[in-house]
Amino acid sequence: MRNRRQFLGALVAAGAWPARAAAGKLRAGASTANITPQLGCSLAGGMTDRIGAEVHDELHVRSLVLDNGSAQLAIATVDSCAVPRSILDRAKELIQSHTGIPPSHVLISATHTHSAPPAGHLFQSVPDPKYTEWLTVKIADAVRLAVNRLEPARIGWAAGREDRLVFNRRYYMKPGAIPPDPFGRTTDQVQMNPPVGSPDIIKAAGPTDPEVGVLAVEAVDGRPLAVLGNYALHYVGGTGGGHISADYFAAWARAMGRLAGRRFVAILSNGCSGNINGVNFLGPRVQHPPYRQMERYADLLAVECYRVWRTIVFQDTVELAASVEELALGVRLPSAEDVAQARQTLAAAGLGPYKERSHIYARETVLLAEGYPRTAQTWVQALRIGSLGIATYPGEAFVEMGLEAKAQSPFRPTMLIELANDYRGYLPTVAAHALGGYETWRAKSSYLEKNAAPQIVASALRQLGSLA
Repeated sequence: MRNRRQFLGALVAAGAWPARAAAGKLRAGASTANITPQLGCSLAGGMTDRIGAEVHDELHVRSLVLDNGSAQLAIATVDSCAVPRSILDRAKELIQSHTGIPPSHVLISATHTHSAPPAGHLFQSVPDPKYTEWLTVKIADAVRLAVNRLEPARIGWAAGREDRLVFNRRYYMKPGAIPPDPFGRTTDQVQMNPPVGSPDIIKAAGPTDPEVGVLAVEAVDGRPLAVLGNYALHYVGGTGGGHISADYFAAWARAMGRLAGRRFVAILSNGCSGNINGVNFLGPRVQHPPYRQMERYADLLAVECYRVWRTIVFQDTVELAASVEELALGVRLPSAEDVAQARQTLAAAGLGPYKERSHIYARETVLLAEGYPRTAQTWVQALRIGSLGIATYPGEAFVEMGLEAKAQSPFRPTMLIELANDYRGYLPTVAAHALGGYETWRAKSSYLEKNAAPQIVASALRQLGSLA
């Protein structure tokens, strides 16, 4: 299955579109695979590249496989800023060839740590082909190992709430307080990450989603096998210089293990957090030592997840089903005039790497013009696990996209997992595009058509409705 037509054919043959949910005695398996790179690697997550000089904590793929005798589902998270479709499609091919689990029933998402090697070309961080080839295999290995460890199990799910850690990062500002964008325009009506405590801040430009989703799996003798958490927090950061780290996602996993007093696979997936982070911009500016805030946030979230976990009523029979749709979304390509201006800017700037935003975005403009088609093909997926619904978005989805899908989903609870099965940059709402701001600036990190978000949400809801 080396080309797209063969891959799509495999999806159809494997039942990629909604099928009747099946219920049966559950087996489950979970595993991890280490994907820590060599020192000297690039680190993605900023507009300029950084070099990995120290390993603070190792990177992993964390995987859970469920099997009820009639259907199998695999869920995996990858400690990476973002993983493109090319890698994940190939990993799913490997998974199917070794385990028989069809691509439609495999959900793979990135955690969004900003302290890991690039899996795709992110700003000025270029992926290492040797690492991405190895990463592809390791993703598949994690699922294969989980299949190897299938055993009779029980499962349950519930939702909690943690309000203290999430803040919208886009703000209305007083007139004249928003600086020009990288293209020299002064049309932005909101600012991303304004100075903390600035008197120019008026109010946040959007909501947050403090809901915490928890799916827990245990062996029939009561041993915990895996816990899948879901929370809409971009990442925390505050690492040491040049440190490789899985960020608070791994710190949460360690905290969950301490609370349970047992070894199991703890998996934290990222919710719709494209415009959400952990900084209280209305409060005073506080300097933290490296990792201090990350560990605190992980501990607080783990306490709530553990509390919810202890309320779950487990069952050994569960319905499992999956669905996937491929969407064709328009791309905001630069005009010939934009490209000419960008080339002129780069000619004056000289060879990179670049530090000034105008130069960085001029490079982005040229790369979009040279390498991107007018239409992007991407995946939206939905899973059913009993009365729990899970839907995915292929990029950094704005929190409103998660809130809308949860409100209209037929499942209670519903988890929304972003950066799943593909990476298509930021996914702002139509209203957010009108306001402007960093997440809307045209670049490899934000290039889909302005009407992409409602199409993606509609697909998720359509599939959740079919699975219900």
